[in-house]
Amino acid sequence: EGAEIYYNPTTQNVGIGTTNSTSKLTVIGDITCNDLNSTSDVSLKENIHTIEDALNTVSQLRGVTFDWKETQKSSIGVIAQEIQEILPELVTDGSPKSVNYNGIIAILIEAIKELKSEINILKNK
Repeated sequence: EGAEIYYNPTTQNVGIGTTNSTSKLTVIGDITCNDLNSTSDVSLKENIHTIEDALNTVSQLRGVTFDWKETQKSSIGVIAQEIQEILPELVTDGSPKSVNYNGIIAILIEAIKELKSEINILKNK
C-alpha cells in the first residue's frame, strides 16, 4: 500500500503522503534514488563570492540526533530554526520549515580549507 498523491491545481504543487504541499513536490517519508543532482551551473548564477569566516560559522551550527514524531524513526540532522538564526538564506519561511543542506555543504568545504591552512601554518613553525 503506497502513499497517496495529492495535486493542488491552484498552486500546481504535488504532495505525496500530504495534502499540504509547500513546494512543487513535498514528500512525507523517505525518498530513495541513485543520485540527486542540484542545478548548480555558473551560467545561472551572479554576484558569486567565496564564503569567508566559514570555520566560525560552522562552530555556531549544531548537529543533532532525533526521532521523527510521526514515525519514531531515528535520524540525524539540524534544526531549521537554529540554522535560520545563523544562515537564514538556507531556510524556507514556510511551515514546516525546511533546510537547504547543499548550502551547509558549501560552508563545510570552506571551513575544511580554513582548517587545512591553519594546520599548514602550525606544521611550518
